[in-house]
Amino acid sequence: MVTRTLVSRALDAETACFPMVAQAARIHRHRAGQVPECVALLTSRPVEQLSAKQWMQANINHWGIETGLHARLDASRQDDRCRLRRPKAVLIHGMFNRWANSMLMHWLSQRPNARHLTTSDFISHMSANHDQHAIRALTSKHFPS
Repeated sequence: MVTRTLVSRALDAETACFPMVAQAARIHRHRAGQVPECVALLTSRPVEQLSAKQWMQANINHWGIETGLHARLDASRQDDRCRLRRPKAVLIHGMFNRWANSMLMHWLSQRPNARHLTTSDFISHMSANHDQHAIRALTSKHFPS
C-alpha cells in the first residue's frame, strides 16, 4: 500500500530560478516496508489550471516520461550521475542534452527500423568521418538525414 500526500503553492520563475515556473509541489510517499520519500515538483501551469488531485494523477502517470526521455538521458548520457551544481550550468547542460535527444528522435524517425537503433548508434553516426554529420547538423537550416 502507498500513501501519498501532495502540498502545492504558487511560485514564479524568478523565485524558483527556473524558467516558466508557476507552481511547485512536494509529494510525500510512504510505501509499506520502504523508507518514506519526498519529491519536489515544478510546473508552468498555475494553481487554477492544475488542482492537487490533477497533479497527483499527472505524477502517477509520469512513468511514461521516466521510461522514455529520462531513460535516454540517464542510460546514454549518464544524466543522473551529473555533478553540476550551479543553476546556469545545470540549465545549459539540460538544454544541450534535450536538444541532442530531439535530434536523436528526428534521426530515428528517418530510419525504417528505428526501434533497433540506440542513442549510441546516433552518436556513432554523428561522429563518423571526423564529426561530418554533426557539423552538418549544426550548420544547416534543416537537420540532415
